Amino acid sequence: MKILIADDHALFRQGMIYILENMDQKVETLEASTSGKAIQLAKEHPDITLALMDLRMPDMDGLDAMRLILNSVPTVPVVILTASERLTDMKQALDAGAMGYIAKSVAPAIMVGAIQLVLSGGIYIPPELMQHSRQVDMPGLSGIKLTPRQIEVLRLLVDGMANKEIARTLRLSEATVKAHVSSIFKVLDVSNRTQAALAAKKIGLGATGDNDVLPTPV
Repeated sequence: MKILIADDHALFRQGMIYILENMDQKVETLEASTSGKAIQLAKEHPDITLALMDLRMPDMDGLDAMRLILNSVPTVPVVILTASERLTDMKQALDAGAMGYIAKSVAPAIMVGAIQLVLSGGIYIPPELMQHSRQVDMPGLSGIKLTPRQIEVLRLLVDGMANKEIARTLRLSEATVKAHVSSIFKVLDVSNRTQAALAAKKIGLGATGDNDVLPTPV
């Protein structure tokens, strides 16, 4: 397992390496103190398992760097790991394609749980954002109409399943699942799987409740 840590504070990077090595002794870490270095490392190591990105970097905004990384290595899950606990930053990061948003203030057990969730194919949405989403209206959620099959697909999507896994679980062709996902995005007025998961949680959809997206502390 190869994990990229992009943060301009060396002490924090060392702390993350300690946490990751305790989580899995076979982990290989790559360090970047700037967004430019993170982008370079992502291009040099397309087999990266996970990228942990700070939101505030000295040379480039972390979200802009994440977008460039995803353009180069679209398969790598990126998690924003930052000091900011602003709801707007959380939503912007998830809307931009991050598979998780972790505040540096959370307990190490929560951080590890969130990372493990993303590594298993899930999406980590901060509880604060989930609570906020329950209290305010989100665009595209009024009068939504999903078929029973689309609801099944959406629940598995919230669980972090890829189209191939959903197809196998529901005994459908992958092309059929892609068509369902495209229709779901249109109905929910979203453009990616992270936004769809947020929308699904807003309307109470999920395979097993809130833990479909949020990790269980270890």
